[in-house]
Amino acid sequence: MPLLLLDLDNTLVDRDAAFRAAVADFLVEHALPVHDAEWLMTVDAGGYTPRAEVARAVRARYGARAPGPPSAICSTGVRPTASSCPARSAARSPGRSPAAGPW
Repeated sequence: MPLLLLDLDNTLVDRDAAFRAAVADFLVEHALPVHDAEWLMTVDAGGYTPRAEVARAVRARYGARAPGPPSAICSTGVRPTASSCPARSAARSPGRSPAAGPW
Protein backbone atom coordinates (compact mmCIF):
# COMPACT_ATOMS: atom_id res chain seq x y z
CA MET A 1 0.00 0.00 0.00
CA PRO A 2 1.49 3.42 -0.95
CA LEU A 3 2.12 5.82 1.89
CA LEU A 4 2.32 9.59 1.65
CA LEU A 5 3.80 11.55 4.54
CA LEU A 6 3.42 15.31 4.63
CA ASP A 7 5.16 17.48 7.17
CA LEU A 8 3.39 20.80 7.05
CA ASP A 9 4.04 22.03 10.55
CA ASN A 10 7.61 21.20 11.60
CA THR A 11 6.60 17.97 13.35
CA LEU A 12 8.56 15.30 11.47
CA VAL A 13 11.54 17.37 10.36
CA ASP A 14 12.88 20.36 12.25
CA ARG A 15 12.61 22.64 9.23
CA ASP A 16 13.62 25.75 11.15
CA ALA A 17 16.90 24.19 12.29
CA ALA A 18 17.59 22.85 8.81
CA PHE A 19 16.83 26.21 7.21
CA ARG A 20 18.96 28.03 9.79
CA ALA A 21 21.92 25.76 8.95
CA ALA A 22 21.35 26.30 5.21
CA VAL A 23 21.16 30.07 5.77
CA ALA A 24 24.46 30.03 7.67
CA ASP A 25 26.10 28.05 4.86
CA PHE A 26 24.59 30.36 2.23
CA LEU A 27 25.87 33.51 3.94
CA VAL A 28 29.38 32.13 4.39
CA GLU A 29 29.54 30.68 0.88
CA HIS A 30 28.63 34.03 -0.68
CA ALA A 31 30.71 36.19 1.73
CA LEU A 32 27.59 37.89 3.08
CA PRO A 33 27.30 39.12 6.70
CA VAL A 34 26.75 36.09 8.94
CA HIS A 35 24.82 38.23 11.43
CA ASP A 36 22.09 38.54 8.77
CA ALA A 37 20.96 35.00 9.57
CA GLU A 38 18.31 36.31 11.99
CA TRP A 39 17.05 38.77 9.38
CA LEU A 40 16.72 35.99 6.81
CA MET A 41 14.98 33.70 9.32
CA THR A 42 12.49 36.52 9.97
CA VAL A 43 11.90 37.06 6.25
CA ASP A 44 11.33 33.30 5.80
CA ALA A 45 8.77 33.30 8.65
CA GLY A 46 9.13 29.60 9.33
CA GLY A 47 8.55 28.75 5.67
CA TYR A 48 5.31 30.72 5.36
CA THR A 49 6.81 33.41 3.10
CA PRO A 50 6.72 32.28 -0.54
CA ARG A 51 10.19 31.41 -1.86
CA ALA A 52 9.98 34.07 -4.57
CA GLU A 53 9.39 36.75 -1.90
CA VAL A 54 12.36 35.52 0.14
CA ALA A 55 14.49 35.61 -3.01
CA ARG A 56 13.34 39.17 -3.80
CA ALA A 57 14.12 40.31 -0.26
CA VAL A 58 17.63 38.82 -0.48
CA ARG A 59 18.14 40.44 -3.89
CA ALA A 60 16.94 43.80 -2.53
CA ARG A 61 19.23 43.59 0.51
CA TYR A 62 22.40 42.39 -1.21
CA GLY A 63 21.96 43.64 -4.77
CA ALA A 64 24.74 42.43 -7.05
CA ARG A 65 26.31 40.47 -4.18
CA ALA A 66 23.32 38.10 -4.19
CA PRO A 67 24.16 35.01 -6.24
CA GLY A 68 22.58 34.23 -9.61
CA PRO A 69 18.94 34.77 -10.52
CA PRO A 70 16.47 35.25 -7.65
CA SER A 71 15.34 31.63 -7.92
CA ALA A 72 18.89 30.45 -7.17
CA ILE A 73 18.79 32.07 -3.76
CA CYS A 74 16.06 29.74 -2.48
CA SER A 75 17.16 26.63 -4.34
CA THR A 76 20.04 26.01 -1.95
CA GLY A 77 19.15 22.65 -0.49
CA VAL A 78 17.95 22.37 3.04
CA ARG A 79 17.78 18.58 2.67
CA PRO A 80 21.46 17.89 3.50
CA THR A 81 21.00 19.68 6.83
CA ALA A 82 17.52 18.37 7.64
CA SER A 83 17.07 16.19 10.68
CA SER A 84 14.18 14.75 12.59
CA CYS A 85 12.87 16.53 15.63
CA PRO A 86 14.51 14.90 18.67
CA ALA A 87 11.24 13.85 20.32
CA ARG A 88 10.03 12.24 17.11
CA SER A 89 13.33 10.42 16.60
CA ALA A 90 13.09 8.93 20.08
CA ALA A 91 9.52 7.82 19.41
CA ARG A 92 10.66 5.92 16.33
CA SER A 93 13.67 4.31 17.99
CA PRO A 94 14.22 0.59 17.34
CA GLY A 95 12.63 -1.67 19.89
CA ARG A 96 9.85 0.74 20.77
CA SER A 97 6.56 -1.05 20.87
CA PRO A 98 3.81 0.34 18.60
CA ALA A 99 1.45 -0.32 21.51
CA ALA A 100 3.33 2.34 23.47
CA GLY A 101 1.74 4.98 21.25
CA PRO A 102 3.20 7.33 18.70
CA TRP A 103 5.05 9.52 21.23
